[in-house]
Parts: sequence; C-alpha cells; structure tokens
Amino acid sequence: MKKIAIVGTGPSGMAAAQVLAQEGYNVTMYEKADRPGGILMYGIPHMKLNKNNIIRKAENLEKLGVKFILNTTVTKEVVADTISKDFDAVLLATGAEQPRDIKIDGRNYDNIYFAMEYLTDNTKHLLDGTPLKIDANGLNVVVIGGGDTSNDCVATAISQGAKSVKQLEIHRKPENQKKPYYDFDDEEIKMYEKTAVKFIDCEDGCVSKIVTDNVEIVRDEHGTKMDFKEKHQEIDADLVLVAIGFLGPVEEALAAFDIEYDSKKYNRDTQIFTTNKENVFICGDARRGQSLIKYAIGEGKMAAEAVKEYFNKN
Repeated sequence: MKKIAIVGTGPSGMAAAQVLAQEGYNVTMYEKADRPGGILMYGIPHMKLNKNNIIRKAENLEKLGVKFILNTTVTKEVVADTISKDFDAVLLATGAEQPRDIKIDGRNYDNIYFAMEYLTDNTKHLLDGTPLKIDANGLNVVVIGGGDTSNDCVATAISQGAKSVKQLEIHRKPENQKKPYYDFDDEEIKMYEKTAVKFIDCEDGCVSKIVTDNVEIVRDEHGTKMDFKEKHQEIDADLVLVAIGFLGPVEEALAAFDIEYDSKKYNRDTQIFTTNKENVFICGDARRGQSLIKYAIGEGKMAAEAVKEYFNKN
C-alpha cells in the first residue's frame, strides 16, 4: 500500500486526505499545532465556526485510517529522518501563513500583533481555558485591514470587552454593504479610505496612538497605487492588530523539501499541483495564495487526483 504524507491539516489537506484514504492509500497528516484543522481551528473565531465540527471531521478521517501527528513542525531534520524515507509521496497543504507586515514608524512598539497571533490566542483560551496573552478587554483596539480576517479580529475584540474598536480600510465604502456577522454598529467601527502612517508610543515602548491619512485607491495603465490625501488624524490605540493579508506559504515548509516556489506557475488560474520534486505535490493556499475555504477544499481534491495519477504512472 502506497504511503502519503500530507503536511498541514487545514481544509485543503483534509479534503485530499479523505479522497486518498477512501481510495485505500495509507495517509499520515502532520500538523504543527496541538489540534488538527489548520486555519479552520485557529484562524476563524469559534463564534463563526464551531470547533466541534472540525474535531468530528478529523475523527471521521481517523475512521478511514488517516493518522494525525500533531505538535510537529516539518523541518529539514524531520524530512531527512522520517518523511523522505517512509513515504512514497508528499502533499504540501500548509496554507499561506506568511503575514504581510506594515512598515511605518513605530512598528517595533509593544502591543502590535499580527491577526493570526491574536485569533489563535483567543481560540486556545476558549478551548483550553488558558490565560489570554493578548486581551482587548478595556482597551482601545485598532484593526488595520478590511478583509475577512480583520473582521474576525473586530468581532473577537468586541467579545473580549474592548473599550473601543476602529478598523482602518483603504478602500471606499461599498454601495451594497453587507451587515457584519457580529452584532455591532458597523458605522462606529469602519473608517473607510484611511491608512496608518505612524505609530506613537506613550514613552514606555507601548503603542498609544496611530496617525492616519486619507487615501484613495487609483487604478490606471500603470497598475494600482494609493494616492495619499494628507489629513493627519490621531486615533487612540492601546492594541493594534495587523490584518492586511498574507504573502504566501511559510518559506521553511517549502525549504524542508527544497521546493522552488514560482508564483507564475502556482496561482488561481492554473491547476498545477506538481513541484520540482517528482513525488512532492502542493495544493490549497500554499499553492495559489490566500483564498476562500471552498477553493482550498476543491484544490485538495484535485491534488489528490494528481497524486493518484502519479502512482498509476509509477
């Protein structure tokens, strides 16, 4: 029986594992966290996605024979010692976890965190009862970014009892604005066509305010850029959450297998799941970049078919 290692237990990895296990392959999934599920477990708030559903999914995969190895970061050493020797094929489904940072004055101040740090900490607190390392209770919170992850940060900060929550969004307000899933007045939170230009501390190394400018997104034949309309405004900020997207897969995961990442080859417009290593495949956000859960699931299923095709030819 062919043995397959899947690195990452998020939606793409789980989808691939189900297809392959149902075909009778021996599947082992590696996960760096203490629970399976990837972004489903720690990247999406419990109020939005009940974690018991993820646990049941993992249990169903175990009934199909899938083995989970948790608390294991796949490094060069792990690859050399185990995976490369013990498995006939590898599927990388690590997600796109490398966060995009904001590079402005004061970024080194304390109490400025990436969104995933914050969301993971809160979910661990809810599931395990561990003390919060990042607690918004009683604080003025500013979330930088306007996507789904930033909305999750807003909802979480509200649930923790933040004193105030502001969300900086560089785009203009949509004409048909959807009501957010959290029960709060969106007009009091979102600040459209605003961007942070500087962090200010309160002489103790912790952020205390953010300086913002008005901004307009300009699209022309030269591409897309931000046109700053300077109108400095200071916003109280005891806690800042950076949620401006992800750059791609964490490089260590690819380096462990000496994978050459090519954004022209791996994107949402292609269906190429092979890599420069004959028996190593890639799928989901790790392949195409940050995207929706439904696309990750579809990618996992298609990547499983690519692995099956590889075995049929060999």
